[in-house]
Amino acid sequence: MSVSNSAKEATGRVTKHLTAKGSKSERQAVFLETDNEGSFLLRRRGGNPFFDPILQNLVGKTIHCRGILTEHTFIISDWDEVKD
Repeated sequence: MSVSNSAKEATGRVTKHLTAKGSKSERQAVFLETDNEGSFLLRRRGGNPFFDPILQNLVGKTIHCRGILTEHTFIISDWDEVKD
């Protein structure tokens, strides 16, 4: 079964919490929490998938982002901070 990647835009609050608990990939990861679409594991295109200081700096902020949604990850190519 092949998984298709799709272009996506979403707005939400950037959070950090444990993912892949109990696996060798267990770590604190950055997520986008949306009001109506759920939660997406965030990764920046070209960024380190395990620790990206640029994404770390977005934790606690609300952003509108654009990128590609894969089976498990929202790989963002650009974003704008949304002012409250």
